[in-house]
Amino acid sequence: MSLFLLVLFCLISILSAQSTHLNGDSKYSIGILGGLNIPRLSGGNGNELSRDYTSRSGEAFGLTSSMYLGSDFCLRVDLLYSSEGGKRNGVQAFDASSVNPLVPEGTYFYATFNNESILNYFEIPVMLKYLIPLNKSQKFFVNIGPYVGFLLNAKQKTSGSSVIYADREKTQPVVAEAQSFDANNNITSDINPVNFGLTGGGGFSQRVNSGEIFLDVRGAYGLLVIQKEKKNGSSHNGNLLIDLGYALHF
Repeated sequence: MSLFLLVLFCLISILSAQSTHLNGDSKYSIGILGGLNIPRLSGGNGNELSRDYTSRSGEAFGLTSSMYLGSDFCLRVDLLYSSEGGKRNGVQAFDASSVNPLVPEGTYFYATFNNESILNYFEIPVMLKYLIPLNKSQKFFVNIGPYVGFLLNAKQKTSGSSVIYADREKTQPVVAEAQSFDANNNITSDINPVNFGLTGGGGFSQRVNSGEIFLDVRGAYGLLVIQKEKKNGSSHNGNLLIDLGYALHF
C-alpha cells in the first residue's frame, strides 16, 4: 500500500507541474466503460495446487474520470468491477485430505477434471495519461500507473469425473471408480482481501460533440500473492482488458 501511495504522489506532482507550465485552466471528463477481461493466474508453479493455470474470459465495467492538466497530460482514475482468476483443465493436483483425512498434510492426489477460479474485485487504477493528437477530434493516448484492488468474492468451479491417482502420471490408482468433481466452492476466505499492482496500455479516442468515444487496451499485473496461506499456492493476478467507453467533458 505504501508503494501505491508513493507512486500516486509522484504522478500528482508531475501533473501539477504540467498544469502550471501548460495550462492554468483544468478540464474534466467523466464517463462509463466496459469490455472483455482476459485474466490469468501466474507465478504459482512452485506449488502443485497453483501451477499450470491458463487464461479465462471475464468482464470489467465501471466509471472513468480524467483531470486534464495542460494539453498533453491528464490524471485518469477508474472505478472498476473486474472479474479475474484463471482456469486449469486436465490432470491436476488436489488436497488428498478431501478423500482421506488420515493422509499427512501437504499430500496430493491427482485426477483429470476442469477447474476455474473466479476472483471478483473492485479496483481503482490511478494512471498518468499522455495524449497524442491526430487532429482536432481524434487522439491516441497511453496511460500507466498503479492500481489497488479489493476482493468482493471468490469461487472455484470444478466439473467432470475421473479415477483418482497418487501420481501425476496416473500409474498408481487410489480410487479406481470414477468420482464426480462437480462443485462450486466459495474460496473468499482463502484469498487476501487487498491486492495492488501496475497497469498500463493505450487507446484511441474520437470527439463527439461535448464528449468522446474511446477504445482502451491495457494490461495489469498484481504485485502481491493472492493466497493467504502458502500451502494453497503462490499465484499473482494478471489480466488484459479491452474496453469501450464514453466520457463527457466539462
